[in-house]
Amino acid sequence: MGIEANVLLSKIKNGDKSAFGEFFDQYWDRLYTAAWARVNDSEVAKDIIQELFISIWNRRESLYIQSSVDAYLHTAVKLAVISHFRRKSKEDLHLQDAATRFDIISEQVGELDDYLELEKVIAETVNKMPTLLQQVYTLRNENKSIREIAQELGIAEQTVKNYTMEVLRRLRLVIAEKYPEKYASYMSALLILLNN
Repeated sequence: MGIEANVLLSKIKNGDKSAFGEFFDQYWDRLYTAAWARVNDSEVAKDIIQELFISIWNRRESLYIQSSVDAYLHTAVKLAVISHFRRKSKEDLHLQDAATRFDIISEQVGELDDYLELEKVIAETVNKMPTLLQQVYTLRNENKSIREIAQELGIAEQTVKNYTMEVLRRLRLVIAEKYPEKYASYMSALLILLNN
């Protein structure tokens, strides 16, 4: 068992390259698998994850992760994939619908760095919610289906849907208060991320 991710991140913030290497080794395979599942291209998936780790290292001193490291990294992969599809040519008609959805998020939230402040507010808000709401949000953010979440938590699928809507309702209130000028765009991004 390797060193806990939070311990590694603390060392990485202080510029510890060996800790970064171990963090890389711990997460490379699972993040690559998550990226590959979305882009269906091995080389592109490798490039996406490599760029993600470079971004983490370059931003190490200001890195802020209040949610679980796994949830944070899964969100980061989603946003990295968004950037990939935004850059990708839309000549392939088969990808146009997906690219359009990804464009919505990338235009509203921007690159990974632009998402961090919103992610911080989301994490703080979710952490104040009841345990089941937190669990539903985390699992949806990890791309689990409604059925998978219901089975994992031992609750009805409709209950999962209701909890997802309640999480969004609470986040909507906080985002409306903190980001009134970006409310519509941030909420559209959240809806896509939680329903992707």
